[in-house]
Amino acid sequence: MNTLKLFICLVLSVIVLGVAAPASAQGRWWQNERYKKELALAADQVTRIEGIYQTAQPVLKAQKDAFDRREEKLSKVIADPKSDEAAVVQATDRLELARNEMNRSRTLMLFRIRRVLNDEQLAKLNAMHSHDRREGERRERERKKQNQ
Repeated sequence: MNTLKLFICLVLSVIVLGVAAPASAQGRWWQNERYKKELALAADQVTRIEGIYQTAQPVLKAQKDAFDRREEKLSKVIADPKSDEAAVVQATDRLELARNEMNRSRTLMLFRIRRVLNDEQLAKLNAMHSHDRREGERRERERKKQNQ
């Protein structure tokens, strides 16, 4: 059960980091020297994680492109005065299917990455991501304060 909680934290951390994290925590954190050192990542772990990431990227990009096309199609259907409710429902269903496929692929990538880490590394990773997210939020608040 503890491992499941850690995995859920990792997934949520990565989702949040995609929106609000500083550059050092975004993207390929396993390539970042700070993360490598604090997590004590072995070279083979970095290689395996990079392989998982590289394998997933073409699929995720294609799914993101499909999602964007379906989102644009839905916007056009909604804007078209000739569209009926059935057309909007159909376009919405297609958009949500594309979103689901993209999220499923991303979750599987994160799950595979998680399996490369031991429980201690995963706990440290979650703590580091949490810290970086808080720091990013703090810097954003300061930036907004200075711009007022």
